[in-house]
Amino acid sequence: MKSCEDYILNIVKGKNVLDIGSCAEQGSLIKPKTLYSKIKMRANSVVGVDIESNSPEIIKGNAENISFKKRFDVIIAGDVIEHIHNPGKFLENMSRHLKKDGLLVIVTPNARSIGYLPFKCNKFHTCWYCEHTLSYLISCYNYRIIKKFKGMRKSKNFINNIFRHYFANNLLFICKKND
Repeated sequence: MKSCEDYILNIVKGKNVLDIGSCAEQGSLIKPKTLYSKIKMRANSVVGVDIESNSPEIIKGNAENISFKKRFDVIIAGDVIEHIHNPGKFLENMSRHLKKDGLLVIVTPNARSIGYLPFKCNKFHTCWYCEHTLSYLISCYNYRIIKKFKGMRKSKNFINNIFRHYFANNLLFICKKND
């Protein structure tokens, strides 16, 4: 069974990638097993951005208003949108940086996952999304959804895989701009 990471790594092969939220759970060091490092090994090129970057490899910036003079084949926003104060502004800004046939990949916690019920909400999240609210938000900002996936973090646990739709703690949306 594929994980969100598997989908992302397959999509970025040979592409020019913008990775928003590159430092998530990494601190100031870019560790070889992080998603950013794995993208770097598969993509043609990758530009990493994070609002809390201390790494010389990752640009420090806000995804709502960061500006580049180039466009990307793929933009990855893994565990980012739930932290953003203005998700509409974020989606508009990513649209400006996406090539005509480019893909925007959004991964976010699944608010309807049974797995989150025993936990308190994350105080750093500005919003929790379910499949329906995120679909609606994306459609309001001139994107169409190519694929939706309910997934889990990498897991070899047989039980987790059987009950993936109930315990799926992540949503992955692959989107294209409407032209």
